[in-house]
Amino acid sequence: MGEADSYKMKKRAFYITVCYLLLVLLSSCDYSIVIVQYDFGQHPRLIYIANVDTELDFSDATLFTTSRDGFQSDEYPMVLGDWITIEHSIDFTTPGKYEVKMIVHHTNRQFPITFYVQVVDE
Repeated sequence: MGEADSYKMKKRAFYITVCYLLLVLLSSCDYSIVIVQYDFGQHPRLIYIANVDTELDFSDATLFTTSRDGFQSDEYPMVLGDWITIEHSIDFTTPGKYEVKMIVHHTNRQFPITFYVQVVDE
């Protein structure tokens, strides 16, 4: 191996090291924007009529996030999809107060939001 090849290898190793250090430095910059909580800006519908309503209504619901540094995002419309799981045991034929647990799946983490709905007689 000649002197020129040795110089090229050293130069390449230097560039790789610099790129690696920049990557580490820049990827750690978002530490404070890690999401720690999801919550409702506008709750979904909370009162349902027995024997009339048959499912939960999230049409007007909005969500916002809170980051590690306390910053709260703007509200955005809640869109049901694979990233949200809803758990409940509501009997839409029986008046009462029921717990609903919604779990938002984001960045390999789960963010539970618990709220209560009421089923009332007409």
